[in-house]
Amino acid sequence: MNNYLILISISYIAVIVLVTWLGFGKRLSVLSKIILAILLPLVYFLHWTGLQESKGWPSDQTLPTQFELISADIQEPNPLKDIEGDIHLWIRPEDNGPPRAYVLTYSRELHKKLFDTKRRIAQGRRQIGLLYDQSSGQSGVSIGGNMKLGFRNAPRKRLPPKN
Repeated sequence: MNNYLILISISYIAVIVLVTWLGFGKRLSVLSKIILAILLPLVYFLHWTGLQESKGWPSDQTLPTQFELISADIQEPNPLKDIEGDIHLWIRPEDNGPPRAYVLTYSRELHKKLFDTKRRIAQGRRQIGLLYDQSSGQSGVSIGGNMKLGFRNAPRKRLPPKN
């Protein structure tokens, strides 16, 4: 979770507390009303800023069982800089929904697999990602959670006949 999402959560709690407090009929001094009039728009500004900063953050949820890989970004671990390493995938679900970013824990084996897969994408071959259960016997790279990830070439799309 990033800091902006924490700020958004705190801003919601602050607004709920203020509205609840006012709802129980507390009488406020003029100074308190002025402070509230200044703080509430500030809370909404922080909320808006937090939403802008959190757009596009990758999901750490389970990948769909089948998807088109659009791109991958690999950040290798670096113990000197205290970087654990991540693999970011930009995918389109098989239902042709909007693309979504996902993050996976870095593994050398997955890094090698994605290097080859990205090379095939650069050659113009669309790549389909398939998520398997470890016990299925299918080839693929372990990504944790008893799951394997594999890639294959997508079938070529056929153009409609000319009229």
